[in-house]
Amino acid sequence: MTIIEEQVRSILKAHEQDLLSVVNKIHDTPELSGQEIQACAWQEDLLSAWGFSVETAYKDLATAFNATAGQDGPHICFMAEYDALPGIGHGCGHNLIAGVALGAGLVLKNLLSRHHLPGRVTVMGTPAEEQRGAKVDLIKAGALKNVDLVLMAHPSDDATAPYAGESGIRQFMVSFAGKTSHAADCPEKGVNALDAIRLLFNGVDAWRQQLTETSRVHGVIRDGGQAPNIIPDFAEAEFYLRDFDLNYLDQMQARFENIAKGAALMTDTTLKISAILNFYKPGIPNAALNQLFFSLARDAGMQPQWTKRSRGSSDFGDVTYEVPAMHAYFNINQNNPDIIIHSREFAQAAATHFAFSQMKKTARILARIAWQFLTEQNFRDIVEKAFPFKK
Repeated sequence: MTIIEEQVRSILKAHEQDLLSVVNKIHDTPELSGQEIQACAWQEDLLSAWGFSVETAYKDLATAFNATAGQDGPHICFMAEYDALPGIGHGCGHNLIAGVALGAGLVLKNLLSRHHLPGRVTVMGTPAEEQRGAKVDLIKAGALKNVDLVLMAHPSDDATAPYAGESGIRQFMVSFAGKTSHAADCPEKGVNALDAIRLLFNGVDAWRQQLTETSRVHGVIRDGGQAPNIIPDFAEAEFYLRDFDLNYLDQMQARFENIAKGAALMTDTTLKISAILNFYKPGIPNAALNQLFFSLARDAGMQPQWTKRSRGSSDFGDVTYEVPAMHAYFNINQNNPDIIIHSREFAQAAATHFAFSQMKKTARILARIAWQFLTEQNFRDIVEKAFPFKK
């Protein structure tokens, strides 16, 4: 074991109980997207106690924060998430994402101080990933302007793995307005908004056979009318469009809007399409960061695997267009197929001894990746070369 490995372990071990206390409190007090008041405060208090300079309500987002330490040199950002799912709690394990970011940030801060090296470390609290995607808002507000590297890790029901990327997503509310009438006595006097919704779904179903294998379209009816004997004068549906290609998402959106317009024309209804903010871009992996994560995870006994791109979506995808970045995954279900992400069983798994052990290993790995980026110019050059966009 190298001196740096020993120091990484000892630093995290010395503060382990404080870290686990916050991770447990976040888990046991689930808060929905944009409402993470206590989760945010607990992390801010801990980071402040650890000597970070903490900015609350970061970029005018009430439950975002930015905790920094160090100066000059490369700037590393560890991103935390901490919102829960409605009715399920931490079924996505975001309490553990916060734990990884807090732990890795603490380790890197102490390493910089211990070795008297230039460099900045930030733990950034990014709320509302499950719904709005506050990372997109933070990016627009300039939160990553002076950041050189972003690292994050997410618990998984699959193998521990590097970041393979994920689908971009666009979300829409589609509504049709018509005219009520008695469905039995005078249906000819009504304009049926639900008919438009049904035709929209039929149009989407007909479209599916011509979509690429990487595309996904799914929707639900949010409002289909009030009673069977009343012609609905309003109906509404929510739809998601996903793909790995940003340009193809543009084409999908145009086609989807045309299908909705066609449904309105066929029913004499009035159409309204509202975009649900934020759109998420497809994530782009960084090969150099992935290779190092895989190697360190293997050395830590985490049995990593190379996996395919995720069909799901995350606002972390937008981060990968701004700076070199990695969103790794660590297994917490011990390969139990009955424990799947976004379930109550996964929420329970996110508070087990095994999950905490995996979280700590992952925090140490991200800290070591950050250390290598800070101290080895050659590795920094390779990472930056693998980033497809110039800053």
